[in-house]
Amino acid sequence: MCAFAFALAATSAWACGEDGTSDDKTADGCPKDNPECKELATVEAGAQAVVKRRCVDCHGQDMSGSTTALPGIANTIQGDVVELYPPNLTPDDTGIGKWTDDALALAIRTGIDEESQALCPQMKHFSQMTDFEVYSIVKYLRDIPKVKKQVPRSVCPPTKTKEQQSLSR
Repeated sequence: MCAFAFALAATSAWACGEDGTSDDKTADGCPKDNPECKELATVEAGAQAVVKRRCVDCHGQDMSGSTTALPGIANTIQGDVVELYPPNLTPDDTGIGKWTDDALALAIRTGIDEESQALCPQMKHFSQMTDFEVYSIVKYLRDIPKVKKQVPRSVCPPTKTKEQQSLSR
């Protein structure tokens, strides 16, 4: 009987994520890839997710990005110049104002922007977020004050070394 209880407890712990949710549900209670969760998104949940995901660490308290490259990163990596400018995520046209909600959600999940360009690899991509969390962030970003700030486009490090690039030609 004790062996059965131990096996049951071990199986339960394995089936749950570290936040106590099962593999097919996340902490917000929405099943992964459930389009109905997109409709349940809230500004409040988005504000919490922005704090949880530490978005302000790069994009700033007002989410308007930076016209100054991130310190300690603007240098050379493998002989290539790297200058990372966190983009403006406010609803102004100099930020995400012209982006669709789906394009913004795709950028958060995959690191691909509205022009189908890869964002710098320093951007954390959150492919496992539920629609509820992603679209809550989108709703939050649409709700914050607009900040007119044109941020330079980042000069990203290559995803391959020069040797790897020459081998793929």
